[in-house]
Amino acid sequence: MLVLLFCLPLLAVSAMGSKPDSVVIATDSTLVSSQKTTWVKSIYVQQSLVPAVLVTSSLGIMAVPDLKYRIQEHLNWNASEHVNLFDDELRFVPLGAVALLSMTGLKGKHQLLEEVVLGGVAYIFADFIVYRTKQATQVTRPNPEYGTTSFPSQHASMAFVGATLLHREFGYLSPWISVGGFGMATWVAYARIARNRHFLPDVLMGSAVGIMATNATYWVYDALAPKLKNRLRCSPRLTDNGGELFLSYQF
Repeated sequence: MLVLLFCLPLLAVSAMGSKPDSVVIATDSTLVSSQKTTWVKSIYVQQSLVPAVLVTSSLGIMAVPDLKYRIQEHLNWNASEHVNLFDDELRFVPLGAVALLSMTGLKGKHQLLEEVVLGGVAYIFADFIVYRTKQATQVTRPNPEYGTTSFPSQHASMAFVGATLLHREFGYLSPWISVGGFGMATWVAYARIARNRHFLPDVLMGSAVGIMATNATYWVYDALAPKLKNRLRCSPRLTDNGGELFLSYQF
């Protein structure tokens, strides 16, 4: 499972970077066959593979009695926190990279304002899922002093939201941009275990939530954007008391 955690950058890039192949339909028999396989090649399925593996791995570890504790004993080498792993700060690096690349003039898949909206919605969506799950499960952390909010990991979720956003916006420029983003997010997830703040299932599930929440945000936005084009207008304005934002939609 630790190997799975460190292979996340390559797995995520390869899975989410894949595109559905076109199907040439020649006869009625091939039509039936293509209909059966089209859903497998769907971009939605392809981009859900990594989160599905992470969720399955997380639940599988939790299903085996005491397995997560045995794994923790080998990974929490920094439980005394004698080494600063900077996981609190590094979880925001992938998102910061999106802003930095946009400000340097590199073109992402969306405009800067759209990136802000997509990132904001994805973060809120993921954080809502993580918070509600923590409240519902009440899993004690490896160090009980930190309470019963262990599952899933919010740090891992936030890091993978940023990494997925970076991949989707700028991964087309170079695969190393995506590898760097997912690599940083993976380090944050690993550091949470090393510091004895989370178990392995916590960070696996948190990573899955971050990736899936971001992908779902993009799916919905990209489906609605063509319908809202030239109909939805956003007009910010500064006032003496701060600012105002006007939204109008033309039917």
